[in-house]
Amino acid sequence: MNFTEAVVDGFAQEENKLENSCIDKFEGEYAFLSNFYNSPIRPFDDWILYPTVEHAFQAAKTNDIGMRKKIASQPTPGKAKSIGRHVTLKENWRTDRICVMYKCLRAKFEQPELREKLLSTKNKKLIEGNWWGDTYWGVCNGVGENNLGKLLMKIREELK
Repeated sequence: MNFTEAVVDGFAQEENKLENSCIDKFEGEYAFLSNFYNSPIRPFDDWILYPTVEHAFQAAKTNDIGMRKKIASQPTPGKAKSIGRHVTLKENWRTDRICVMYKCLRAKFEQPELREKLLSTKNKKLIEGNWWGDTYWGVCNGVGENNLGKLLMKIREELK
């Protein structure tokens, strides 16, 4: 079983342990759960400091170090995401993206203040609710895989 399969299998097992209440939007007091939240990280061997998880994730799509630096230097995560949509994707990106996101999130929540905030969500189900139609990482209009929420819950469990 590879890492991605193990993570998905673990999601199903952990979901049974969750409280009935949930956090269904990563904004306001829960904005720290968003990939757009300012949380400088260095998750890769490229030694680039990324301002947010979104910057790091978008940069990880390509092997072009110049493009990675360009993405990291963008003033907002939205601009980083926009550039990331147009890069030449690495081989196996579709299968590797869960692992890359996990690595970025682990780096983010190694920061003590953010670790404590994540742990303070206790056993609440974390759902990356959105209106922009992202049904892979989140849930839109009740539909979606919620992979971001599942990774956050996995990391929360590992940090306990």
